[in-house]
Amino acid sequence: MQNKSIFTIFLKSLYSFKDIAKFRFLGIGKTIKYTFFLVLLYFLPSLYNTLILRGESSSLLPDFDTGSIAIMLPIFIIFMYIFNTGIIYLKISILAGVALLLANMLKRKLPYRQSWRLTAFSITLPTLLFGLEPLLSKPIPYGTFFDVLISIIFIFFSINKIPRPKKLS
Repeated sequence: MQNKSIFTIFLKSLYSFKDIAKFRFLGIGKTIKYTFFLVLLYFLPSLYNTLILRGESSSLLPDFDTGSIAIMLPIFIIFMYIFNTGIIYLKISILAGVALLLANMLKRKLPYRQSWRLTAFSITLPTLLFGLEPLLSKPIPYGTFFDVLISIIFIFFSINKIPRPKKLS
């Protein structure tokens, strides 16, 4: 399972609860790498919308001349990517706690480290959908609520695919 590519994991995380449940056994390094990839996919539409469609690079850094903007813009982009990464990691960590509660409710054995990994793969679809929101003409009403709701639904069904522990006789 360790040799699966990030793209294969990404595609399967969009629709397959069973595969998401299996991905909880991937190494933490692979999961972190996947999360950085997911953050990039989340961040690119917003960057594209701001810089290309609207052409607002000067509005991001209003008190700078053109030469300074050319220097400051890459720094600003890197800072925003790191900020978005932090937000996504915080989201995964909080939802991993919710996953523990769901696992308890569903009588599944799920340590926090596996819960965190499962959550990282479960948020793929909602993160991608709501990452594309800046390209829409109107914002999605209650977007954060629906983002969390879809994430929890994916987590729930993925946990449901984890086999129950066998009882000792």
